[in-house]
Amino acid sequence: MDFSDKRRAGIRDIARAAGVSQATVDRVLHARPNVKKATAARVLAAAAEVRYLSEEELDRLRRPAMPRLMVLFPRSANPYIRTLNEELRLWAHLRDRGARIRSFLVESSAPDAFARALRRLGRQAEAVAFFGIDHPDIRDAADALVAEGKTVLTLISDLTRSRRQAYIGIDNLAAGRTAAFLMARAAPPEGGKVAVVAATRHYRAHVERELGFQEIIERDWPKLRFSGTLEGQDDPQLNARLTEDMLARSPDLVGIYNVGGGSEGIGAALRRLRRPGQVQLIGHGFSPGTRKLLANGTMSAVLTQRNQTLMEAMLDQVHLSATPAPLPLQFIFPTNLPSEV
Repeated sequence: MDFSDKRRAGIRDIARAAGVSQATVDRVLHARPNVKKATAARVLAAAAEVRYLSEEELDRLRRPAMPRLMVLFPRSANPYIRTLNEELRLWAHLRDRGARIRSFLVESSAPDAFARALRRLGRQAEAVAFFGIDHPDIRDAADALVAEGKTVLTLISDLTRSRRQAYIGIDNLAAGRTAAFLMARAAPPEGGKVAVVAATRHYRAHVERELGFQEIIERDWPKLRFSGTLEGQDDPQLNARLTEDMLARSPDLVGIYNVGGGSEGIGAALRRLRRPGQVQLIGHGFSPGTRKLLANGTMSAVLTQRNQTLMEAMLDQVHLSATPAPLPLQFIFPTNLPSEV
């Protein structure tokens, strides 16, 4: 009997003694998740009984070290990012998540500074997840961490040609197409202009949403004219000024799709100019600000993902290596507003 045969025989003996499947034994011996504590204890007791593991190995499995996960968000004026960061910290604190999670708001205006923070924090943990722009410096930092054996995840917006393990977020092309469909179906019969507001085209998610939106408008709705994309850096005040300028130049504007944050500023400009409802506003990221805009009729829809789903999918990737599917796209309208954010 060779070594592998002996190993399989040992696992069979443990499974028989513990009254569980061999697959469960394998999960316990490799410290994988989704095994009840009582079951794991029974498996380890059986492993000790058949002398399958040394005392040192048993001690290690009985006191597994929780992986450290660093999460980086861009420090910006975007209220949704602040909400998401606060929710993550509370979610991680309320109960044992199987990992030690810390989150940071990192200066993002300079890619090299974000890349340095990514390298520094990533080297202090077993895993790192981040929402960053698609830039060579950041991609190089992520790839260097992968080469060092770290688990590297992108959140909300992906990187091009990166070695990262997984992207956690929605299908952004599909989101843009959906926004176009919703806006076009509610547009006036005579048509008009529609525009996109982005933080910056350096976010791959924003580019993909814009492309999906433009594709559907230009292909399927000839009476609607795509007038272009403005970059507001997710800043509500800058978005407000851009909106006022757009409306002054284009009185036939009938819709704005905000692919980033700062919808509060766009909504404020529409209300000042008495245009809410006349100009549809569709955006992303459910926050106290966008909830208020939906409630008062200034926004017609918010496309997002449940923040808890994002967090759970991120944590799953720390423990597992399977390629995740895109997160479900959630649609929030004035008619189905959650009671709270």
